[in-house]
Amino acid sequence: MQVSLRSKSLQNNTQNRRIILFLAITFGFTWLSWLPLLINKQFTAEVPVLPGQFYLGSFGPLLGALVSVQIRGGTGFRAWCKTAFSFAFPKKWLAIGAGLPLVYGAVAILAHTLFTGSLPDIHTFGLTSDLPPQFNLWMTSLVWMLTFGIGEESGWRGFLLPELHKRYSLFTSALLIAVIWMAWHLPAFWFNESYLGMGFGVLGWAISLTYGSVVLAWICAGSRWSIIPVIVWHGIFDLLTASDQAAEVMAMVCSMLVIVHGILLMRTLGRSGRIPS
Repeated sequence: MQVSLRSKSLQNNTQNRRIILFLAITFGFTWLSWLPLLINKQFTAEVPVLPGQFYLGSFGPLLGALVSVQIRGGTGFRAWCKTAFSFAFPKKWLAIGAGLPLVYGAVAILAHTLFTGSLPDIHTFGLTSDLPPQFNLWMTSLVWMLTFGIGEESGWRGFLLPELHKRYSLFTSALLIAVIWMAWHLPAFWFNESYLGMGFGVLGWAISLTYGSVVLAWICAGSRWSIIPVIVWHGIFDLLTASDQAAEVMAMVCSMLVIVHGILLMRTLGRSGRIPS
């Protein structure tokens, strides 16, 4: 019994070190990447920045995961990739990962039309001034998938969620990630126009992000811990909500739908703790 407790304590300590290392690298890389942007915005400085430096910061969670899995022992990186990027999951979850944000988007387009009296401009749909003007919808979609899709989800759902779920329910793990996820975004509120203009809308953003974490945990667990469906979900959702056109109505509607979905999922994940199939 004593040996078993000692072994469990060692396992917990190792897991704690992995998580702390992951968070240190994730926050360190992202915040250092965003620091020049913050300085330039707040102090009208002229610190040199790379093209797309905001998107560079999205790779913090990916880098944190890559380093942290190396101290698991055994196959480390290969074993993590085999799970996180596996296609051996029920394909309905890929349909869910793509379909849900598309449904959000369809409802948001309808709401945009009702509130503004016109359909979104098809020529600028999904586009953002944060990217070069020659980028079209498909190029912008690819950027979101490769940066905040793969960059973030490799860490949040690819590494941190399964680590926390070793100790906590899926619902509790999702809530813990939501708090960390919010903190990770903090520097953006001092330089990114989308965040600077939120005002009291930050409360809605925080609630939406919390329930978004619940929705993504549900999809990831259902996908047998593969992050491919959540990368697709994240990329499409960002395409819809971070575009210049979305600032009026679409982002708010998409966020409200995520909140509603998350509330419905709370009952399943919070009470039963079951992994979806």
